[in-house]
Amino acid sequence: MIQDKVKVQLDQLKKQSEKLQAELSKGLEVAKLEGQRILHEMGVDTSAEKIDLQELVEELRQANPTVRDFLRNLNVATYDNRFRLNWNATMISAYAKQQAEKTYAKDVKPKLAEVRDTVTAQLREVQAKTQELRSKLTA
Repeated sequence: MIQDKVKVQLDQLKKQSEKLQAELSKGLEVAKLEGQRILHEMGVDTSAEKIDLQELVEELRQANPTVRDFLRNLNVATYDNRFRLNWNATMISAYAKQQAEKTYAKDVKPKLAEVRDTVTAQLREVQAKTQELRSKLTA
């Protein structure tokens, strides 16, 4: 019985791992293509299967003879990426806020209300006992 539960959990972990690995591979491929696009816009030929770092630097220097040219081309080549990253960050923060609000409403708020009600009930009991003791002391 315990072995079955462990086996089911291991299978679930394996499926999640495979799903995560597939998503990571997809993300890496997108990043690779985007990097190649940026390099191409900056004057580097990325059609070769394997790019040598020294060749890449030489091509970048030839296509961008001055620092000013390099920065301008880099700015143009990465504009879409920066805009997309800003948009994604905004959406992720909005999603996180929404999830936090849902969690608060679902889990935290009821517990706080329960604690408040418990404390209020205990306080009333203490007040009642205090009144009772006062009345005994004054009588």
